[in-house]
Amino acid sequence: MATLRPEWSAGPRPLLTVLAAVIAFTLMASVLLVATVLILALAPGVNIALGVTSGDPTSPLDVGLALAMGALWLPAGIVAVRVGGWRPLGTAGSVAAKIRRRLLGSSALGVVLAGLGVVSLAAAAGAIVAAVLGTGDGTGLETGSEDSSTGLAALRRAAVVVIALVLAPLQAIGMELSMRAVPMQAVGSRWRSPLLAIAAATLLALVARELSVAVLIPALTLACCAAVLAWKSGGLELPVLLTGTVTLVSVVLAAVLSGVGAIGSGAAAGASALVAASAAPGTSNAALPSAVAASDVLGSAALAGGIAGAGGLIVVTVVLARVIGTRSSVRALQPVGRDCHAPVPEPVAV
Repeated sequence: MATLRPEWSAGPRPLLTVLAAVIAFTLMASVLLVATVLILALAPGVNIALGVTSGDPTSPLDVGLALAMGALWLPAGIVAVRVGGWRPLGTAGSVAAKIRRRLLGSSALGVVLAGLGVVSLAAAAGAIVAAVLGTGDGTGLETGSEDSSTGLAALRRAAVVVIALVLAPLQAIGMELSMRAVPMQAVGSRWRSPLLAIAAATLLALVARELSVAVLIPALTLACCAAVLAWKSGGLELPVLLTGTVTLVSVVLAAVLSGVGAIGSGAAAGASALVAASAAPGTSNAALPSAVAASDVLGSAALAGGIAGAGGLIVVTVVLARVIGTRSSVRALQPVGRDCHAPVPEPVAV
């Protein structure tokens, strides 16, 4: 799609597309951070009232800021394609240059359920490890800053759920556009091997993220699976659904279950590995919560959750690739292609 017109892939255009995304995100992220600091400075005590701690999964401000930073990759990706790439936005979305509603209608429910199953598997693995290694009374396993039975704690968790419902889908769309479509098309416009494009998108998961085993295993797996689905399906529809579901469900579980006894805290730790794996680079969500990292039991639970989640993602990707191949009548190593009769999108003037 990035090579349908010579001017879209000529000279430094692919590199300019990537640079435009990075520059646009950096500028918008700087504005967001400065605005947040100013607002907090003008509202004394708000940090204490919200119980804000770095990486606290029950903090509305902490989680909201991290998801908002991730959501900024959406306008950054739009700027990259339109200004850097000088082409219609739809060419980065699918081989049809638009959202394929028929594909979404036939696959959306299955992909969402698959993402829910992946996070549930990670949480279950974390809960089992916490139950086996924990003390049984939850001592030392609390990750929230307040008791889960208090009204303030419940209100904070509810706020996190609402924020996640609004911002997690936007982050997923932005991440897939800027971290999958843009770099994969930039590489693909120079080298036609899909392996290089998939490898590039996968390695981007290492940028500005906690380099612990519990985070790296699911992060690299999620990035690779999303890239494979984007290549196989010929678009971002399925990767957006999968990463969006993983992000939303893992953030909600980590917030709701943190500090709720040994089993609940273990499940939250297992889910937190997928929160870090799906988070935007450089945000507080891109690392395990400080209480999880400081606890041997919760650290082991997070590792178990990360491994289980990675295994689930691989299974889901294999199944989805097989279903896509069957429905579209393409071979195992052949992606869904562009209709040869489809008109070339019109050039855009910037």
